[in-house]
Amino acid sequence: AAFYNQNLALYQEAKLDVETAAALKSFSTDMQMKVADNLLQLFGGYGYMTEYPISRFFVDARIQRIYGGTNEIMKEIVARGIIGKS
Repeated sequence: AAFYNQNLALYQEAKLDVETAAALKSFSTDMQMKVADNLLQLFGGYGYMTEYPISRFFVDARIQRIYGGTNEIMKEIVARGIIGKS
């Protein structure tokens, strides 16, 4: 939660840089996918049936890793920021 709060404060002050935003997006969506995967494992077959919310959570978690730039691109942005290439 501290990472989110810190980045929210930076955003509100217009000081959030691209690399940090990319790291936050990548971390957030990876964590969302991990939680959705654990839910799917816990609920078993119900997770695949569209009548149950678990199915929707899993589909939403998967697409979030693509929206706004894939996580692979986000990691590339972070890496470029670290090594100083544009």
